[in-house]
Amino acid sequence: MSSDRAPAGTELTDALWSRFGSLTRNDLPADVATAAKHCILDWFGCALPGSREPLTEILRDEFAVADGACSLVGSSHRSDPLRAAMVNGAAGHALDFDDTSIVMGGHATVPLLPAVLALAEERGRSGADVVTAYVVGMEVQSRIGTSIGGEHYRKGWHTTSTMGVFGAAAASAWLLGLDAAGFGATMGIAASNASGVKANFGTMTKPLHPGQAAERGLLAARLASRGYTANAAAIDGNQGLAQAAGVGSLDQERIDHWDAAWATPKTLFKFHAACHLTHAGIDATTSVLQGGVAPSDISSITLTVNPDILDVCGIVDPANGLEAKFSLRGTQALLLAGYDTAAVDTFTDGPIGDAGVRVEMDKVQIETDAELMTMRTIATIDAAGEEHRVDVDVSRPATDLDVQGRRLRAKFDALASPVLGAGQAAELGEALEAVDDVVAVDALMAMACPIT
Repeated sequence: MSSDRAPAGTELTDALWSRFGSLTRNDLPADVATAAKHCILDWFGCALPGSREPLTEILRDEFAVADGACSLVGSSHRSDPLRAAMVNGAAGHALDFDDTSIVMGGHATVPLLPAVLALAEERGRSGADVVTAYVVGMEVQSRIGTSIGGEHYRKGWHTTSTMGVFGAAAASAWLLGLDAAGFGATMGIAASNASGVKANFGTMTKPLHPGQAAERGLLAARLASRGYTANAAAIDGNQGLAQAAGVGSLDQERIDHWDAAWATPKTLFKFHAACHLTHAGIDATTSVLQGGVAPSDISSITLTVNPDILDVCGIVDPANGLEAKFSLRGTQALLLAGYDTAAVDTFTDGPIGDAGVRVEMDKVQIETDAELMTMRTIATIDAAGEEHRVDVDVSRPATDLDVQGRRLRAKFDALASPVLGAGQAAELGEALEAVDDVVAVDALMAMACPIT
């Protein structure tokens, strides 16, 4: 099938709803369900400390209401479903420690799950419903994301938000029990609410993007459920999002590739608290250090990366912790200075301003090679007169889900315990690992709020 053929009418939305509109929990293959639960566990782990970030506090001050139907994670505050989705979405991305989809081309869970949780809490839905709705949203946004392609991202659009709004909308439409026409209207409304530009990376507004996507996706489904109208072809039709975003038309061959496959298990998880595009470089240098090379022996590090990633994590001289997350040089310097890149506190303002870190940063140079994939880095490290060349690609999903689950639970415990206390964090972690058994989501959300 030609990738440049013009889409006909509502073909895209009809096909998506035909595949996922009647999905049930029993339809999910074991690896898909397990991966979804890993994503849910990891989101809570990231959102809890993210709830303490200044950007989240500002949003809570603006949107919390005493009689709100929905919880604001990590706090005793509440809000209405739309604002709860937005605040929790921002909290989940505040640390930039959340998961990434290699299919969607962005952070997959953070614009999607907060909408699902808000609606499920309001409507008294179960944990099994959350898992199923999550997969619906993940699969829909992944197909739209992969079909719009990397050019959308390279032009400056923040895919996490522009594609994530469709995941939030689709999952919400499923929870609301909409039919094909309602889903089409939901997608049409969402298309007019797809936004977020990369110029705001390294600021509080980057985490706001997925928060707004969660809010607007949920709003799209709620409006459609009331009969609000929209063009179901507003994604790929004439004058639709694909044209307006400058990519012309969606790549139908990429959508077709996923007809019989599942995108959810392709999710990648972070074990460094910085932009995912810095991780290959961190892992490369770490492997040399673990091989017995002392940081003091290293005279220079040259990281060779795809030039596109410099628009994301190419901050040359990061001035604060938030900028350090988006700096190849900054993350290398923190590592060489002995800071733990898996620790949230490493990416606060103090460490990056450390005089020792600034000295290490002078050792790091960046080169580019357009032939490299964006999540691959080649590190050339000169240490005590010896050259080490390490090639790392972090774009490959885990093949052992049991090992991945244990790593994510350890990450969750480390992130959640300072916010909830070790006992309550363990209780929440156990509930999330068995989320299918949760009868009502409000009980789960209560566990994610500190007991005062």
